[in-house]
Amino acid sequence: MLDFLKLMPLLDELGSDSLQDIKESERLLELALRAFHQASLDKSFASRLDENRPWVLWPLLKPLSELGCFSPVTEEPHSYVAVGVDGSQIMSSHHEVSTAYLLNAGVASIDYRGSARLYSEPRLYARPDDLYPLVDRRRVHIDELYVALERSIFELEILFRECQLAKASEKEKGKVLALVDGSLLSWSLEKMPVGYQESYLQRQETLFDSFAAAKIPCVGYISKSRSADLVNALRVSICPYELSHCQNLCAGLNEEAFPCSSIWPLSDRLIYSRLLERGQLSSVFASQASVTKLFKAENQICFAYLSGPSEVARLEFPRFVFDDDEMFQFALRAVMSQCNKGFGYPVVLSEAHNQAVIRGVERDRFFELIAKRMLGLGVGLSASPKEQKKRRSFI
Repeated sequence: MLDFLKLMPLLDELGSDSLQDIKESERLLELALRAFHQASLDKSFASRLDENRPWVLWPLLKPLSELGCFSPVTEEPHSYVAVGVDGSQIMSSHHEVSTAYLLNAGVASIDYRGSARLYSEPRLYARPDDLYPLVDRRRVHIDELYVALERSIFELEILFRECQLAKASEKEKGKVLALVDGSLLSWSLEKMPVGYQESYLQRQETLFDSFAAAKIPCVGYISKSRSADLVNALRVSICPYELSHCQNLCAGLNEEAFPCSSIWPLSDRLIYSRLLERGQLSSVFASQASVTKLFKAENQICFAYLSGPSEVARLEFPRFVFDDDEMFQFALRAVMSQCNKGFGYPVVLSEAHNQAVIRGVERDRFFELIAKRMLGLGVGLSASPKEQKKRRSFI
C-alpha cells in the first residue's frame, strides 16, 4: 500500500528539480541549434563523421540527404491498407504452478475502402525447450530480455502474415503499410550470447527480405524518442580536436566534462521540434549501430523525424524502403495520414495496443487456467507458499 502522506514531500522536491532541469535543457537546446546550423553549412560535415567514426565512443550516423534539407509530407494516399502490430507478455514465474510464459500480439488492419480487422494472437511457451532454450550449446533460463526479443520477432511474423492477407485483397501495387510500435533496432541484443545474436538477426533479416519481396514498407514508429544519434554527430562537429579520439584525448574525464558535452545530454527530437514545421520530414540517416551493420546493405536500418499533428516522431525503416522512392513516399504519406486520423498518433497502432494489452485480472486468469489444466491431467501442483500468501491477507 502506498502512503500518499509520505509521498507528497517527495513530489514537492521533484517539482523543484524539474524546473531546474527544464532551464538546463533549454540552454543545451540553444547551443545544439547553433551547432546544427553550423554543421548544415559545413560541406565537409559528412566526411568528418567518416574520419572520426573509428575513434569516438558512440556510433555515428551516416547522412543520406543534406542535413538542413526538410521535405513536406502533406498529400494523403487515396486508398490503402494500414496494418499495425503491438505486443505484450506474461512472464514466467517460479512461484506459479507452471513456469510457462505467454506472448500476445495485437493486430489492427484497416482497409480504407471500408473494412477492418482487429484481433489478438496469443502464443504459449511451456515446453522445456521454450523455458530452457539452447544458446551456444548451453541451456539457459529465460529472462525478461530474452522474452522481449522473442516478442519482437513474433510481432514481425504476425505483422507480415496480416500484410500478406491485405496485399492479396489490394489490387494496386505498394498500397499496404506495415507499422511497428517502437524501434526496429534491437539495442538490447548485444547483451545476449553471440550464438543467439546470430540466430535473432537471421530471423529478423529473413522477415525484412519478405517485406521487400512483397513491396510492403515496414516502418517503426517511435513516439517521444530519446535517441541522440544527431546530437552525437553534432558533438563531433563541435569537437575542438582535429581528430575526435575520445579514448586518448578525454580518457581521464567524466563524460559531462568532455569539450563536446556542451550539447549533451539532449535528444534529437527536441532539436527537430524547433526546426520542423508540421508535415515536414527531416533529413534521412543510416544508423551505424552495431546491430544493424550485421545486416546486408538493403536491410540496414535508416531513420528520419516526422513532425505530425502533436509531436515529432522518429521513423525507422530498412534501407530497401528508402531506396525505392515510390515506396518511401507512400510510406511517409500513409504514416502522416495515420497520425491525422488518430489525432496525433497512428490509429492502427493505438488499436493494436488495445488488442495486445493484458490486464492484471487476465494475468491471474491465465495462471488459474494453467492450474486447472494441470489438475485435470492429474498433476498435483500448486503455487508457492509465497504466492498463496500474497493473494490473501490475515489482517
